[in-house]
Amino acid sequence: MKRVAQRLLRTALRAGAFGVTVLATIWLVRGLDARKLPDLSIWHTYNPQHEFRAHDYPHGISLAAYQQLEMQLAAELDENIYAVIDDAGSEQLNRYNKQSLVYAGSAGQAWNRSFEIDVPAARGGILLLHGASDSPYSMRALAEEFAARGLYVAVFRLPGHGTVPAGLKHARVADWVAIARSGVAHVATRVGPGKPVYVGGYSAGAAVVLDYALDAATDNALLMPERVLLYSPAIAVTPFARFGDWDEALALLPFFRKLSWISIETEYDPYKYNSFPKNGGYLSFAFSERVISKLASLASRQPESLPPIIAFQSLIDSTVRTDSLVHDLFRKLPANGSELVLFDFNRAERIQHFVVDSQRALLDELARDVAANFSYTLVTNRSAETGAVEARTRSAGAAEIAALPLQASWPADVYSLSHVAIPFRATDEWYGANGPFSAIAPRGDQAILQVPLGRLMRLRYNPFFDYVAERSLAFLH
Repeated sequence: MKRVAQRLLRTALRAGAFGVTVLATIWLVRGLDARKLPDLSIWHTYNPQHEFRAHDYPHGISLAAYQQLEMQLAAELDENIYAVIDDAGSEQLNRYNKQSLVYAGSAGQAWNRSFEIDVPAARGGILLLHGASDSPYSMRALAEEFAARGLYVAVFRLPGHGTVPAGLKHARVADWVAIARSGVAHVATRVGPGKPVYVGGYSAGAAVVLDYALDAATDNALLMPERVLLYSPAIAVTPFARFGDWDEALALLPFFRKLSWISIETEYDPYKYNSFPKNGGYLSFAFSERVISKLASLASRQPESLPPIIAFQSLIDSTVRTDSLVHDLFRKLPANGSELVLFDFNRAERIQHFVVDSQRALLDELARDVAANFSYTLVTNRSAETGAVEARTRSAGAAEIAALPLQASWPADVYSLSHVAIPFRATDEWYGANGPFSAIAPRGDQAILQVPLGRLMRLRYNPFFDYVAERSLAFLH
């Protein structure tokens, strides 16, 4: 018996050693492969010192104090980034070159920071949070819509954003949680007692505000928002993002420092990073895991404690999983007036031979689900012969579907929305139909492009933004 135990121990040790060797080899190969990425620039290596850290503000931070910190951060970047860009880094399309066509400028720079829209005698208030690698600019159009309807609006910048891509390497879950809590507290104080407070978020920001609402459901010290609005919510992202912090460990060695990056690209976008550190992916994954876990726990105990939720999502989304939004969120909700709005791809007959109907099973499932606790709307072509669209809505628990023709159509050159399109107007000066990023349509061989062709083709605006705004505002009444 003793010999058998010894053999088993030796076998286990060999297996463990083999497993460690395999993992070490994999990470070594990954590290060597990462060295093929483009060279790092100063905006990939500089760690901003005036960034918000939750542990420095155990009781939260006011918007005024946060904006003061952002001003110090901007001055720091001006001295250490913008002022030291040499001729080699002064490309025509470089957000960190003040002579560049894509430099945000002294006025536009403010959209990379937190902002508010004050409304006299506001009837309520809303906190909006942007997504990962993004900036408060992405919430600008929605913020203006809410303010026009009498709501005070605060858009808080998530730490690590609106500065340099390296800033996102150092952000932590606790930082984003603290900003969400500070933001809700600020809005509640600003509008005063007795008035409704709402929260809304885009992409990872949607996961952050949903995480806050789930915490508020079990913590009476937190104010529960009356409604939650989600735009392209990052409820489930690629599971490989969980290994981002593993890569960071190897990237501490200078030889492998590029391993901490998913992509290193030209920074030609004034309000969004093109380069993306793995920590950004890890944070998105961490919040999606937090949300899914809390939803599952709450669903088995007190789901009625959650406020109504509305989500706007493109059926085709290469960043997040649309099916997870249905199964991990909406299937867990009580019958509390929640709504799901999906945007189908362009089903005009002329382009059907060029697309894959990859989400047909999900649409069929939703079409058959007459017992759903949530209302469901599909925005899709009126018929295969036209690009004009209609909204097909089934109320919670109903079998009938009501079709409402919309005063909107698919643009001739657009076959679907995208993850990044939902919160932007077609008239946006940067990302709209006539903006500089929509005008980029290169022709040639993709082998010489520094930027992935898919990024240049990705739709950056929503032809149906007016419908999103209308449904969002109606949901708050």
